[in-house]
Amino acid sequence: MKYGNALLALKLGTAMGSTLMLVHAVPALAADEPQPAASAAAEADAATTEEIVVSARRRAERLIDAPVAITAVTGDTLSQYQATRVSDIATLVPSLIAGKAASGSSASVFLRGVGSTALSAGFDQSVSFVIDNIAMSRGREISLPQFDIKGVEVLKGPQALFFGKNTTGGLISVTSNGPTDEFHAGIKGGYGFKARERYVEAFVSGPVSDTVRARLAGRYSKSDGAFVNTAAASYTNYIPGQFRTRNSDRRGFAESYGLRGTVDAQVSDGFKIELKAGLSSVVDGGPTDTLERICGGGRTTPLPSTLAPGAVFPTSPNTDCRIDGRADSSAIPVQVATTGYRFARDGKLYADFKSQFVALTGTIESDPFDVTSVSGYYHFRQTDLNNVSGESYPAGFSQYADFEQFSEELRFQSKFDGPFNILFGAFYAHGKFVFNTDAYIAPLPLDPINNTYTTFKRDNGFTTDSLSFFAEGTLNLSQQLELSGGARYSKESRKSYQRSLPAHIGFAAAFPGGIALNDKYDEGNLSPQVTLRYKPSTDLTLYAAYKQGFKAGGFNISQVLTPVSNVAAGRYKSETAEGAEIGLRALLLDRRLSFNLTAYHYDYSDLQVQFFDPTTVSLTAGNAGKLRTQGVEADLNLRVPGIDGLSLRGAAAYNDAKYRDFIGQCYPGQTIANGCNLLPAGGVFNGQNYSGRTPPKAPHFAGRAGFTYEAPIGETMSLRMNGDVSYTSKYNFTDALRPDAFQKGFAKVDASVSLSGKDDLWTVSVIGRNLTNRLVVTAANDIPFVGGTGTGTTSGTLADMSAFVDNPREIFVEVGFKF
Repeated sequence: MKYGNALLALKLGTAMGSTLMLVHAVPALAADEPQPAASAAAEADAATTEEIVVSARRRAERLIDAPVAITAVTGDTLSQYQATRVSDIATLVPSLIAGKAASGSSASVFLRGVGSTALSAGFDQSVSFVIDNIAMSRGREISLPQFDIKGVEVLKGPQALFFGKNTTGGLISVTSNGPTDEFHAGIKGGYGFKARERYVEAFVSGPVSDTVRARLAGRYSKSDGAFVNTAAASYTNYIPGQFRTRNSDRRGFAESYGLRGTVDAQVSDGFKIELKAGLSSVVDGGPTDTLERICGGGRTTPLPSTLAPGAVFPTSPNTDCRIDGRADSSAIPVQVATTGYRFARDGKLYADFKSQFVALTGTIESDPFDVTSVSGYYHFRQTDLNNVSGESYPAGFSQYADFEQFSEELRFQSKFDGPFNILFGAFYAHGKFVFNTDAYIAPLPLDPINNTYTTFKRDNGFTTDSLSFFAEGTLNLSQQLELSGGARYSKESRKSYQRSLPAHIGFAAAFPGGIALNDKYDEGNLSPQVTLRYKPSTDLTLYAAYKQGFKAGGFNISQVLTPVSNVAAGRYKSETAEGAEIGLRALLLDRRLSFNLTAYHYDYSDLQVQFFDPTTVSLTAGNAGKLRTQGVEADLNLRVPGIDGLSLRGAAAYNDAKYRDFIGQCYPGQTIANGCNLLPAGGVFNGQNYSGRTPPKAPHFAGRAGFTYEAPIGETMSLRMNGDVSYTSKYNFTDALRPDAFQKGFAKVDASVSLSGKDDLWTVSVIGRNLTNRLVVTAANDIPFVGGTGTGTTSGTLADMSAFVDNPREIFVEVGFKF
């Protein structure tokens, strides 16, 4: 490995980047972990020091002491900006781009330009989630409503040692608030004007007995949607007597609730247990309800839909080619939806997501080892109906996704008196995933034999077993120098299946029923990690780390219409990461200024990718040679001297991501002159060279800067103002790197003003998000049967795209009470 580029980036870009975002002096995570004693200097200066405590190494430590690349966001910050979704949190973290998607994982989460395509339901996510100590890697966790949160830690780069499942791109760890020693309760409610959102959130917490505490928290929200639906109330379909109706008056409507309960008990002096359980529900118009159309090649007029030569259907007069908050969202004809079309309900587009989790954490403090056990259960079920063609063409697909996981993690942390200590343990998870799909792509008459209009039906899924053993030893070479090293050995096993079911007789030749494919995958991996940390003083840390990461391979269960001819054609290999980072953490100016800097260089081998071909309506999974990411990240937080209550913050990230050694699929309509000049077959070319190109969702620069000002008003009230501006440079939002699929650089402004009574017994707030009203595309796919012709030839037509757009300007008024 060569890390000269990373070191050069550190010298040239010390003002760039962002690894951390120190925003408020609230301990972020690890409430259930034993906290080490702070240094005498830190304790003496506690009244003037703003610090965050993190658990990035599975032990509570000051963020300044943690030799990891991490952004920590406190629960207070999330509340101040009404950040209740993962996409809201992404705005607070430079280089994190997250949003919903239509199929597969139903999520697009990229960090430093590394992520997993949303098209695949089978991929583990390169950027995974850990929520209340339970590892989750399916991607649909992006739908979980976030409320009563203690803190969020975004760990960047490979994460092999500390969080159960090995990951390559990073992880998002969310920890909810735990019970309190004294009785506390609170309730708040608000109204969002753009989406007409109504919400209420409440909690109650306190002791049940001398040794038992409990907390109950919940949230409910309902919104009409922030986007305009331009579809006609009734639209004549292509079969006499069938009509399509507008899905709803507005797009983006949703109703959600979440409930979480926590009980902890001090069973004895050295034995503590915590039981945390929760459930959630999100029902909305589905991810495609918020799609907007982008016309290929910069056209200003949408292309008509072409099912086959001579079968051309005109475009809707109610759609356009602009990202402007306006699009046509139309239901599937009710006759089609209610006749052998699984999960389609009445034909209106929807998504219905339900989840439940239970986490039982037990901690034994003993000599010479502390022992922690985390037993977890996680389940979600989602059904949905989607239409990516808008009003003009009645193509649609429905999905059933059901995942159930049982996990157990056991950790042993030594407490030796000498310079050497060790953390070791094991993790096991068993999961079962069912992913069934029906699709309707052609307006043919009812099949009298199978009694359906549905084109094809397919049942897919897998069972998976993950077993890993991990250990890290820490050696204090001196009072200032610490060397730690360890590894995780992972054994991944997966049994996948795909079965086609009888559907419309008119497509029996293309999509015959009764075909089954089965695959078994087994692989082992050893991912080492070494970190050298130097602390010349309590308020200064320098570190260097070498890391590896691993993500399991498997079989492609997301193949849409065109199935693979054999099992081997559907397999994809594991994804690995290797690289290094160096960092500096400092508290300066009498601890009024915190400054953090990180430089990194990582190589990803066999990056798992999936491409969509709208002509054959197929999803092809594979591996993308190599991907290199390198960059510099920095942040600062200053409590302004001489102005009580004023603090300034800033964070920035420069990322240089490039494909290497990767020949992949052309985008539909890409001609020879435009680079589709490789992998010839059947008289046309099918491949393009991705080497040297920036991958999707990998902006070169992202940053955020803001302030907080707090001041008393008289003796009984206080004022708090927050303001932040974030900027992200341009990035491509398609997997095949279409040249007409760039999100331009954009800036968003967030602000809030709160007036509170004594001891915060009441609070009135006005909250504004995305005040610049930038409509940002987080992902896009080609629309089936709309263009995409002439691929790999001398002339071609680019397909139109359906784009997933983040929320527009949002303004909330909120009132809260605490007891």
